[in-house]
Amino acid sequence: MRPSASLPRLAAWGAVVGACAYLLVELVPDVRSRPLFEDEAVSGLISARPFGEMIATTMWDRGGAPLHFVFVHLAFVFDSSPEALRWISVVFAVAAVLLCYDLGRRLDGRVAGVASAIVAAASGMLAVYGSFGRMYALFAFAAALAVDLFVRCVQRPTTGTVAAASASAWLLPAVHPYGGIVVAVEAAVALFLWRGRPLRPAWPAVVAVLAMIPFAVADLRLADRFELSSEQQGRLATWTEARHQLEDAVRGFGGGTGWTFVAFLALAAWGITILLRRRPELVAWGLIAFAGPPLLSTFVRTDRAPDLSPRHLIFALPFFAAFVGVAVARIPARPLPLVGLAVVAALSTQGINDPRSITYTAALGEPDAVAAPAAWLQGEVEDNDVLYPYASVYLAALPEAGDARGLPGTLAPSWVSPTTSARSSTRFPPTGRTWSSTCAWTSPATSTHRRSWWSATRSRTPTTTGTGGSWWPTTSATPPPRRRC
Repeated sequence: MRPSASLPRLAAWGAVVGACAYLLVELVPDVRSRPLFEDEAVSGLISARPFGEMIATTMWDRGGAPLHFVFVHLAFVFDSSPEALRWISVVFAVAAVLLCYDLGRRLDGRVAGVASAIVAAASGMLAVYGSFGRMYALFAFAAALAVDLFVRCVQRPTTGTVAAASASAWLLPAVHPYGGIVVAVEAAVALFLWRGRPLRPAWPAVVAVLAMIPFAVADLRLADRFELSSEQQGRLATWTEARHQLEDAVRGFGGGTGWTFVAFLALAAWGITILLRRRPELVAWGLIAFAGPPLLSTFVRTDRAPDLSPRHLIFALPFFAAFVGVAVARIPARPLPLVGLAVVAALSTQGINDPRSITYTAALGEPDAVAAPAAWLQGEVEDNDVLYPYASVYLAALPEAGDARGLPGTLAPSWVSPTTSARSSTRFPPTGRTWSSTCAWTSPATSTHRRSWWSATRSRTPTTTGTGGSWWPTTSATPPPRRRC
């Protein structure tokens, strides 16, 4: 594709560095200042376990996608802290911006590349999940790498480019279960493009598909975890919920709300129109993969209701950034459109909510709230203890809390939760103590603030003492009235 507008290499890289710096200014303060969130405790506590146990847990109990846990496990070798967990997301968020530049550059020159980098760096998605201790920034990075190398392979189809594109495609299901859907769409598009050509140069793609089989098996177990069955009466999502997930994700990609959102949406639509004539396979892959998971969720039957958060669609951010970038590259007066895009991006709202700002859970993850109970727990926790369920106070108690095994509510021992299963008691024998944490409302007669109850038990007998912030220790066998959080 012939670039529509040129930009000196030095100026282009200067603009990309500026975009990365803008993102870092947003993310770096959040590493320490944002409250710890329960989802982050999942990554931290599982990754702190021995490597073999960590892989078994992620592949057997959590539906596959172990790559983020592997990176966290390696980072914990040097620093087992919540900050180290979040820094991994920061690194991959910045790397995703760099890859978005390369993707836009391949599609329509350096102007498109810089515009794509600006969109990614200013997106609400990376502003939130670029410092969130889960796999979402890594998912955006893996998607950007896969799309970039796919375009490279289409432009220069050789065994080497096929191997690179196939290897990057393997990363997607290794990071997130939705990655399997993205790869399936990519495979269909690739087969269409490769039709009539000899299959021998494409052998790396076959190897990659075989290497993805363990993730497919793990995804089937994930379906069992969410009780998916044709006999269930409920659905995973309604059409309205699916539409809201798609809409919220697009708002998080760029513009947020109001006129800035309309501007980003118009640019993305224009970019799609341009690429439909030049790279229709990329448009088809991006749109089908983006809409696929929410739409499929409306057909899945289950009595459970997993969170249909826009964060699960963060893989589509590189596509959106590229669509906008190609459109901006078509606007005359070359430097001005980039400046205008940067101004609009800076004026845009975030578009999505930060889960760490949720009122009823944020207070429980504040440094002042977790400091005392985490310090107490660090001196008490032992090997083979069980932490149930995942909670911010356990994450704050690393690295000592890594000696215990964390369990979600669905894998709790029977004396902690009625949702026990045979495999939980087999894989996690209760040889130590069980540390229990659950959200609760305090009595109106004593306080109107949210509190949480935590206790340590050995064979059903409570043994804890002490106090700590908004976490209340208890020596009672009966917790306060519980409310799900």
